[in-house]
Order: sequence, then C-alpha cells, then structure tokens
Amino acid sequence: MISVESTPYAIRIGGIGGQGNIKMGLILAKALTYDKRWVVQTQSYGAQVRGGIAFSDVLFSQEPIDYPKANHFDIQYMMHQQPLEKFISLLRPNGILICDRSFVSHLPITIRRITRKIVSIPVTEIATERFKLSLVANVLGLGLLVKTSKIVSMESIQRAIEEEVPQKVLDLNLEALQYGYSLVEKTYSLKDEKRRAAARFE
Repeated sequence: MISVESTPYAIRIGGIGGQGNIKMGLILAKALTYDKRWVVQTQSYGAQVRGGIAFSDVLFSQEPIDYPKANHFDIQYMMHQQPLEKFISLLRPNGILICDRSFVSHLPITIRRITRKIVSIPVTEIATERFKLSLVANVLGLGLLVKTSKIVSMESIQRAIEEEVPQKVLDLNLEALQYGYSLVEKTYSLKDEKRRAAARFE
C-alpha cells in the first residue's frame, strides 16, 4: 500500500528583472509563515539581472515540506509575456492564472484547456495612474493574489509588508495592497492537498 503524503501547494511569480517579483515572493512567503504554514521560497534570475526572466517560487503546506522545488504550480502570477510563454505549461489543470495585462499582451490559445480560473488586469498601469509610482505594482498585485486565492490572511500580508518595505513608502504600499485587494470580486479555491497527493499515483 502506498503512503500518501501531503503535497505542498506551489506558486510561481514570474516577471523580468526589475519588476519586483522576487520581493513579492519574499513577502508572500513571510506572510504564510505568520499563518502557521510550512514554507519554502526560492528564486532565479536570468542571464541579464535587469530585463531577463526572473521568478520566485513559494511552496507552502500544513505539514513539513520534504523537497524544495515544484514541477507544476497551483498558482501562477505572470508579470510579463516572456515568463508567461515559458512557464504556462507548468500550470496545473484548473490552477489559477493571474496576469498583469500591462505587459502580457495575449494569452496562449490553448490556455482554456488548462484552466478557466484566469484573472487579467493591467496592474502596472493602475499602479502608475493611481499612485504615480509603478514600483508599487508588485504590492498591488499581492492584494490581487490574496483576494483571488484566499491562501493567506490580509493581516499577515500587511505584517510582512511592514517588515519588508522602507518606512518612507510604507503607507503608500499598504494603500496599494488594499486597492489591489478591491480590484476583483471572484475568488477561486485550490484542490485539497491530500487529493492532489493521491492524484500522483493514479
């Protein structure tokens, strides 16, 4: 009889260097620990640190995580067309896809065969127009991700931002977080961990 262990949920935040996706992953990982989750966070930069593909992976579970990498992802937050095209095949069936439409001009024609849980919003444009600063787009995107997936509490995200963001721009970032949270009404659920683990052996 095969012992079925819990499979952690996996999130990939993909962008190009300079978009703030690595910081986004760090804040999310810290917030998940405040919600009493086991968490692993890793990151990767392309050959060009600024302008090349960069991504941050966050794995989380109710139980200890025995392997720090994922081959497929329950949630993908794509900030640019390049990482979207490179990583979209790694999205799990019925996973959640969130795109910054400011830099994602089109979705692959086959995407709806993978999932219909798609949120596409011009996050960077909204950040620039409302807050006059595109650099808060990643935090605005965190609010969007939290509302869409409900994987972490807003209290924990706020606490992590307060610890990770410089004091002089803290209020602006907290406002951007709340605004991102308000941008969507629809929320999506993730599959139960044990059901996902069992599916590995089917």
